Amino acid sequence: MSKPNKIEKVICFSSAKLVCFIKPRWSTEILYFFFKRWGMKFNGKPNYISSKIWFDGTDYSLISIGKEVTMSSYIRVLTHDWALHTVAKAFNIDQQKPLGRIQGVKIGDYSFIGTGTILMPGCEIGKGCIVAAGTVVRGKVPDFSIYAGSPGNIIGNSKEYLGKFVDFLPK
Repeated sequence: MSKPNKIEKVICFSSAKLVCFIKPRWSTEILYFFFKRWGMKFNGKPNYISSKIWFDGTDYSLISIGKEVTMSSYIRVLTHDWALHTVAKAFNIDQQKPLGRIQGVKIGDYSFIGTGTILMPGCEIGKGCIVAAGTVVRGKVPDFSIYAGSPGNIIGNSKEYLGKFVDFLPK
């Protein structure tokens, strides 16, 4: 694991954005290579990671992505929250070190994350989940859930949803 330098970041992100117009899956390969090099945890290769995602670069090792995960465009993955630092100033609270929290984000195997989703620090998405476009994810999302809204809520079961489109579903 190495900490990314500015030249590596430019190479990674500009090449991923460039090849996404030719063959989008190539950008996934580029991002997978660099993010893994920078400490992001992968449980196998992702299915697709859009080149238009913003991952919090504070510490990539706080982010864990499962096998065959699909991540659409314009997703924001946050691993830090410094809101307490700012609000504490309003109450004249002396801060020797800034008040905040840094927590990891986990995405389970075979999950789908829709466009425009925001993954908040500390969230954990289970296996086989569908996160709808524009959802704000916080806390734990159980395996095989369909999660939507702002703030997000469980609105269904991905196994049942899949069953509507395929004749055979393994038990």
